[in-house]
Amino acid sequence: MKKNILHNKPLEEFHSDLLSGKTSIFAVTEEIIENYNYSESSKSAFVEFNEDTIENSATVIDKIDYDKFALLGVPVSIKDLYGVKGYKTRAGTPRELPNKWETQGPIVNALTSNSSLITGKTHTVEFAFGGVGINPHWGTPINPWDEKNHRVPGGSSSGAGVSLCTGTAALALGTDTAGSVRIPASVTGNVGLKTTKNRWSTDGIVPLSSSFDTPGILTHTVEDCIYAFKELDKTSIYNRQDKKISIDAIDFTFTVYDWFFDKCDDQISSEINTAIKTIEKNNKYKKANELSEIDDSYILFTKGGLAAAEFASFINGEMKELKATLDPNVAFRIKDMDSFSAMEYLERRNDLETMSHSINKKFEEFDVIITPTVPITAPIASNLNDSRKYSEANGLMLRNTSPINLLGLCAITIPVALDGSGIPIGLQLIAPAFNEVKLLSIALKIENSLGSKYKNLV
Repeated sequence: MKKNILHNKPLEEFHSDLLSGKTSIFAVTEEIIENYNYSESSKSAFVEFNEDTIENSATVIDKIDYDKFALLGVPVSIKDLYGVKGYKTRAGTPRELPNKWETQGPIVNALTSNSSLITGKTHTVEFAFGGVGINPHWGTPINPWDEKNHRVPGGSSSGAGVSLCTGTAALALGTDTAGSVRIPASVTGNVGLKTTKNRWSTDGIVPLSSSFDTPGILTHTVEDCIYAFKELDKTSIYNRQDKKISIDAIDFTFTVYDWFFDKCDDQISSEINTAIKTIEKNNKYKKANELSEIDDSYILFTKGGLAAAEFASFINGEMKELKATLDPNVAFRIKDMDSFSAMEYLERRNDLETMSHSINKKFEEFDVIITPTVPITAPIASNLNDSRKYSEANGLMLRNTSPINLLGLCAITIPVALDGSGIPIGLQLIAPAFNEVKLLSIALKIENSLGSKYKNLV
């Protein structure tokens, strides 16, 4: 990378530099294009990156009054599930989807109305159904933290974290159905926010599961995540009650739950426990009596939860022409859905609603649960060619994130250390439904205490 306009610079400072003329949108555009061409890892993040489109957008942005839009000129990569004007939508499939899936929803509209600089569409696991990040149709993005081995970038928002690491975006849009924002954020050393279901609209996004799909964002720091959240959350009806609440670092009470550590690599457990000890110095630890909802919801997840049945309905209906070319790893996860009854679906839904109500009630005793985000290091992609090894890795990468979706909670991951393979380790904070403002305030205090990626991942 030859320029450093975007490197280690908060989004708010970047915006101020545009206002003052300290930098220009054309210089930013030039940097992004140079960064894209700098390495195979940079290129691997995108399914669609068009230099002319980016340069034309910069020309339009240059004529706009910078005072009006907080995200004006901010380089944003967008997962290829979202409809974006001027871009095709593939959802990780071998071909372009019908034109209806190019229609923008509220989240992308918020970016374009802010005149953000969209840098391209990033790769996704096919139909977002996987936590590893592999796609046999388009190739698997390269996790830039390992220069010798092609390690997976996490999924399903597989290109999102890579785009941040390689300087081709400063904000990345992903989706999270069982961890698909937090997993790639964690293993690429970024912050990833999973919003509560229905806080942000999923209109204009190719669905995996109508019950659990949530838009989310990846950023370099919690500070940047807050800056972007404040603007994107204006699309939410919940913003009306939260908009007067400032997001500032706050004292908090937290708990931990051993289940999240059961399958952890030793070094990941050690680094997370070290971080927790530092956090406990200035915040209160509260022992939780039991959080069996976590265990029980995960058992349902391993049986397909609701997502497998909902995706099976989608692929057997509107997308039936693409069923024959499904990634075998995706097809395997819906192989038993033909015999899945409506009664069983409704029973699972009712069970999850009961569990969700129960665990949200328990948050009256503490503010957040602190866990490792991903319990294993990002595997080398070639080691997962065997379907059994893929299935094992996929299950482990999704293990600590999936219960949060099934239980209707919100969560964030922040980078705290590197493991023995030099891959980032993420710390996950879990909060009750629609408590994003408190969650971000707590995350900010932790980032202030532990340091951001620029301190922890060196």
